Amino acid sequence: MSEFRLALEPESGLCRLSGSLGFATAAAAHAQLQRCLGTGESIRIDCSGLERIDSAGLAVLLDLVALAQAQDAKLRYVALPPTVLRLARLSGVEGLLPV
Repeated sequence: MSEFRLALEPESGLCRLSGSLGFATAAAAHAQLQRCLGTGESIRIDCSGLERIDSAGLAVLLDLVALAQAQDAKLRYVALPPTVLRLARLSGVEGLLPV
């Protein structure tokens, strides 16, 4: 299993995720992802590099949405893997993920 990685592009408001976002990496990933909220009012998070995501990873993505809303920032996920969308649909939270 690969580590979670985050690459910030503050000038464009883009955050690129790669690696694994799951139970083993969720706490560290959550702390790293909060840095994305400091990139501006419009934040895009590119998930195309994620190799694996589980329910803990989905919880991290959902919490980031709530944190962004609390800061009046607009957050959007780009290229969410189909498995994430399926997991969100099965969990009844698909509508909470801004895509």
